[in-house]
Amino acid sequence: MENKINITFYKAVRNILKVPIKLIYNPKINGIENIPEKPYILVGNHKSLWDIPLLAMCVKDEIYFMAKKELFDHKITNYIFTRLGAFPIDRETLDINAIKTSLSILKDGKILGIFPEGTRNKTSDTLLPFKNGVTKIAKKTNSLIVPFGISGDYKFRSNLTINIGKAIDMNLVKVEDENKYLEDKVKELILK
Repeated sequence: MENKINITFYKAVRNILKVPIKLIYNPKINGIENIPEKPYILVGNHKSLWDIPLLAMCVKDEIYFMAKKELFDHKITNYIFTRLGAFPIDRETLDINAIKTSLSILKDGKILGIFPEGTRNKTSDTLLPFKNGVTKIAKKTNSLIVPFGISGDYKFRSNLTINIGKAIDMNLVKVEDENKYLEDKVKELILK
């Protein structure tokens, strides 16, 4: 695998961020029992920069997140995100390196985190259209997709909720538009 998580650093950052997340947002987490054995892909909506530490709190194992390449442009952020297991994707092209890294993570039995909207949703829409690719990565590696939906606002003591859905085996899903199918599953979890 091209990048490895620095486990000590990852756990330290996760433990440090748990405190403000719990104190400020008091999130409610539903569906932890739906998390399967690794490998799998966590797929859901993207509302805030806090989504990543929130997910890291929900899942006991480390998550390798696909992140926009701009986060790796500076030495300090590159250092931090790389040690946390993030890897860059160029959202403007078909990024073969990001796809290869994703396949490698899953083939190594790890957890991959993807926000298929491609950016944080700052609109009033429940969900932005998903970019293609996540279902193909799941099928290529025979990995389950675990959908999640984050609802509520990242405001002090708001009703922030993360709903984790049942794992999906895309090899068993027979629909014409797999992307739309996955969008609908995430949307159901947001509105739950």
